[in-house]
Amino acid sequence: MIELIFIFIVIEILFLIPSFFLYRKFLKRKSGIKNLKIYSFLATLLMPIIWTALFIGICYGIINPILRSKDFNSKDWIENTNSRYRMINDLKENVLIGKNKTEVLKILGQNDGECGYKTSPNTICYLVPEPDNIGVLDHYELVIVFDKFGKVENVSSELI
Repeated sequence: MIELIFIFIVIEILFLIPSFFLYRKFLKRKSGIKNLKIYSFLATLLMPIIWTALFIGICYGIINPILRSKDFNSKDWIENTNSRYRMINDLKENVLIGKNKTEVLKILGQNDGECGYKTSPNTICYLVPEPDNIGVLDHYELVIVFDKFGKVENVSSELI
């Protein structure tokens, strides 16, 4: 993702000089401003900042979750805890719906211990480390809450 943003910034820098002349021509045609160089220069400096902010928002809001998601695989979930973060969306939306506690334990394996702060007999938690997270103290937990009939009521991933 960082590489994608870097490439976008390099492309913007390559377009700075032609954009200066385009903004100058546009401003000359649309208005009777005397200081065209100043306004063209400001537009040339501000537009890449605006485009970069927009691009970063699109990358982290739309593209990043799509690229990072992965279909759930029970064997991979149990053996490789680092790949769990990518499977959370599929688990929440498709796999755990309507399952009971024994089915969930069969699919996901034994839980990883105590939940961060939601400790109850109707709750199971799994450690879900984020691959890009450098800090060891902050981590995500997949929290599965069961209703009084033993069916999955709520599935959430929470930063602990």
